[in-house]
Amino acid sequence: MIRDKLLIAFDGTNAAGKTTLIYSVASRLKEQGVNCEVLIEPARNSPTADAILLYNQGSFDMPAQLELFAMHIVQCVRATKNATIIISDRTPISTMAYNDMLIASPTKHEKDLINVAESFTDTWTAYYDIIFYCQDYFVSTQENDKIRKGDDEFQRTLDAKTRELYEKANANMVYIPKGLSLADRTEFVLGELGKSRKL
Repeated sequence: MIRDKLLIAFDGTNAAGKTTLIYSVASRLKEQGVNCEVLIEPARNSPTADAILLYNQGSFDMPAQLELFAMHIVQCVRATKNATIIISDRTPISTMAYNDMLIASPTKHEKDLINVAESFTDTWTAYYDIIFYCQDYFVSTQENDKIRKGDDEFQRTLDAKTRELYEKANANMVYIPKGLSLADRTEFVLGELGKSRKL
């Protein structure tokens, strides 16, 4: 919990249906009169990421990764001003998982930054009341979406690294069963929130 506000997050591979599920859950909560705010995944709202992914300007070096890392935290803190429940699309752990994949040969300085960021992330993760993990995996066929398009083996490796980091941080994880419809996924999430007395 952050500033007496409920903080939940959703994670999983690209094209796992996270964002669609988040808005479905948020819609149901709002129907119940709950004041909630959805936080967009920072990579989707970053001029730096756009320059790299859409215009091939630069690469995901440590400064670029640190921007995404910091935005996760800034968004959460800012959302506490108005929302009762904050719903985050991914967490800083997903950025840390990408570090391993995108920065193949880090310099000593980059290694030092990664170590500090990883230690901070392990502590920060305690603010998330529940992290819902979408386990479905869909082959990326969205050729025109440069942000989603990617090597499927890369995504599987990233998925394994992300799970490993959540376990290391001792996060309060709830794994969403595979193969559910959107409606069933939504009911599952709301049911878990109710069981944990988070609503």
